[in-house]
Parts: sequence; structure tokens; C-alpha cells
Amino acid sequence: MKEECHKVATIGTFDGVHCGHRIVLEQVLSIASSTGLAPFVYAFAEHPLEIIDPSRVPPKLMTFEAQCRKFEQLGLNIHPIRFNEELRNMTSSNYMQELHDRHLVDTLVIGYDNKFGHDRDSSFEDYQRFADKIGLNLIKAEELPDVSSTIIRRLITEGKIEEANKKLGYLYPLHGIVEHGKELGQTIGFPTANLHPDDHKKLIPANGVYAAFAITPDGQRHGAMVNIGHRPTIRDGRTYRSIEANIFDFNDNLYGKSITLEFVCLMRQERQFKSIDELKTQLVADKEKAIKILSNKNN
Repeated sequence: MKEECHKVATIGTFDGVHCGHRIVLEQVLSIASSTGLAPFVYAFAEHPLEIIDPSRVPPKLMTFEAQCRKFEQLGLNIHPIRFNEELRNMTSSNYMQELHDRHLVDTLVIGYDNKFGHDRDSSFEDYQRFADKIGLNLIKAEELPDVSSTIIRRLITEGKIEEANKKLGYLYPLHGIVEHGKELGQTIGFPTANLHPDDHKKLIPANGVYAAFAITPDGQRHGAMVNIGHRPTIRDGRTYRSIEANIFDFNDNLYGKSITLEFVCLMRQERQFKSIDELKTQLVADKEKAIKILSNKNN
């Protein structure tokens, strides 16, 4: 859709496009349907902290490319915002004036806690006064308590993936390429696909063993169990965290190919076992547990 049209829009980072974000986005779509305005989302392609204070940039819940796919699936047009020093120095009134005059935004929907512009102490009432002055229809979306990107990041970091998934509205995914490892899992009957995430800024869940789904290159969705951590029982000299998926009922070669892991729940913490036999016994139990969890998830 061409930019030279009158719009109803929203603006923000939208990391994760979670349930709280979707309240805002659905209101944009509803207004578009009733007014004939074009529905747009003005989304920051990079987190503003990349410019303001890189040391404080939070890990991503979702890449910008994945965000754009979500927006398109919902029926929204996307205008990427490249945050820079010029934007950093803009006030909230500058933003609204720019959206209204240059981008033809007639109605702007903002989240209940959304702040934009460097005058972040401004209240919604301050925004409203300026919007009225320039003829911009400003709407504050409904609040969804206890749902934010910050809360979801904390839950994932703590391994509380089920709670995070409820707030996201979908299973938290990791995408990446399968790389070669030591192939020690193969020797004990549990071959694994070692995932190298496609974005090093993406948030990795807490260490532990998870029930998950794996989407393979053929588009099929398989049950899986995923270990994240340092593999304390099988030491191979690596110090970094590994992400290893044992994919059920799948034997094809995945090296160099892209897969997606969707995390369902944390089954147990990672721990060191006294022997390889003890580890194998635990892995058999983990697999049985994962199959039961995933079976219930599919029902």
C-alpha cells in the first residue's frame, strides 16, 4: 500500500508482538475497518537504546523480520523507523506533528504505557492536548495487566516458559542453523541437532531440559526435547552454552540447515550425573515425559 494515504497508526518497538501489543494492533485494525483509513504500524527496526545506551539494550524476543511477518499476517502495513540522533532529539509533540503532517496519520493509537520522544515525563494528557491542537485523533488502548516485553524476558530467563508463552500468545521460538558438534549424543542413543541461533541478540531460555516442538526444513513439526546449558556430564572442552535438540521420529541429516524450536515447558534443571548410564536412564525418562506433555499440547 502506498504511503500517500490517510492512516490510522500506532508506533513502538513491539518486541515479541505479545498479547499486550495485539490489543493495540487489533484496535488499529478495527478503526481502519470502520473508517476506511489504512492500518499502519510504525515500528522501530532497532531498539532506541542501540543509540542512546548500547550497554542497556535488552535481548530480543523477536527479530525485526519476524515482527514484520506478524504484522503482515494481521493485515497491517509496516513503516520501519530507523532510530538515529535526529529522532533521539525529537519531542513527543515533534513525533505527532511528523506523523500527522508528513505521514497523513489521522488517528494514532498508543499503548497505555507507551512513551515516545525524549520528553518521557510527558503524560497521556500532555499528548492529548497537543494532538487536539493539531487535529490528530489520539486514542489510548486498553491495558492488559502484567504483560510487557520486560516481564516476558524475565520469565524466559528464569525458565518459566509456560507463563511467558501465555503472555506472548504463542510458543517462544528459536531459529537457527544446525551445526556440527561432538556427536556424543549419537553414541548413547540420543542424537541431537545443535542449534546455532540466527541472531546473537535473541534471548536464550534458562539452562535446563525442555519439552519442545521442532520444525524441520520440510515444514513438518516434530516433538523434541531440548537441552540448554554446558552438558556437565559429557565434557568436551566447550565453555559456551549449547542448544541441543533430540528430535523424535526424525533421522534425516540436518547439518547446515535451518530449523525452529518452539519451547513448551521446562521439565527439569540441567545437572551432572555420576555416569553415562545414569544420564541415559534420565534421558529415557525425559523423553517419555516430553512425549506425554506434547501429546496433551496437541489435544
